[in-house]
Amino acid sequence: MKVRHLIAALAFCMATAGAAQTPDPDAVIPTDAVMRQRHALPKSQLATIAGETVHYVDEGKGAAILLLHGSFASLRQWDDMARVLAKHYRVVRYDQSPSGLSGPNPAGVYSLDQRMAVIDGLMDKLKIDRFVIVGTSSAGVPTTAYAATRPDRIIGMVAINIAIARFPFDISTMPKALQEAAAEDRTHPTFHRPEYWRQILLANMEDKARVTPELVRQWTDLNHRAMRDPQVGKAAYAQFTPFSRSAEDLPKITAPTLILWGRDDHETPVDAHGVPAFAASGAIDKTLELVPNCGHMAPQDCPVRLLERTLPFLKRVTGK
Repeated sequence: MKVRHLIAALAFCMATAGAAQTPDPDAVIPTDAVMRQRHALPKSQLATIAGETVHYVDEGKGAAILLLHGSFASLRQWDDMARVLAKHYRVVRYDQSPSGLSGPNPAGVYSLDQRMAVIDGLMDKLKIDRFVIVGTSSAGVPTTAYAATRPDRIIGMVAINIAIARFPFDISTMPKALQEAAAEDRTHPTFHRPEYWRQILLANMEDKARVTPELVRQWTDLNHRAMRDPQVGKAAYAQFTPFSRSAEDLPKITAPTLILWGRDDHETPVDAHGVPAFAASGAIDKTLELVPNCGHMAPQDCPVRLLERTLPFLKRVTGK
């Protein structure tokens, strides 16, 4: 997922441009039935939680782990890691509205309070009292907020390439192919072509072979799904809690904490975000580990190397 600030800035540029003048096949948004056929998993379920439809997957047995994806991604971001984790633990993941098969919140509410209510409601529904919470990229905000405000429910926390402060955006520093895709994208503000998402993914993953046509189609379809609601762009971005909220919450967290960082993350560099996050953490039991040859979208880019560092931590904090 191109992290929130890049896509949000590109989306803003698109919104200022004129609409395409002729019908475009890339603008066709698949129906929900087609979306589910293409992108649902064997254990996909839908439920109404905190007033919104939530698409979630609950698999495995043992100590519970909750996985939170980043902006413009979906629960599919965790496919490779969840496949391994579910052999040892009960793994829960869901599409945060307006993403994935969950879709937009009916009231257009994307506040942090709503995010927290969905986590509470989903875990209560599944009768999970305590769990390890894992969040990546922009999901660092609800991840750290939940760990800080619900300490009785959190066994441990894993934060992967999260942001803790504002940072500058300059598209001129991005790869030329991404600049060209963004320029073309400004000509049609109501949809994104597959090439747009392909360049977003390539810019954030070191292992370019992982940016497959199937992954590009998944990102294109699921983000089209969210864009059906004309209010999504305005409401979702307007109500995103600032990344600085994580800097406020980290000192309040006492649960064992593992902070993982793709060493090649140019979106949220470790010196600007990872090291300060580690320093700010109030946990006595805390570790910061760099993952080589790994970019910002670490769960999709380097899942094996993430698991090598995550599994020992989970075994220690859960006792299993």
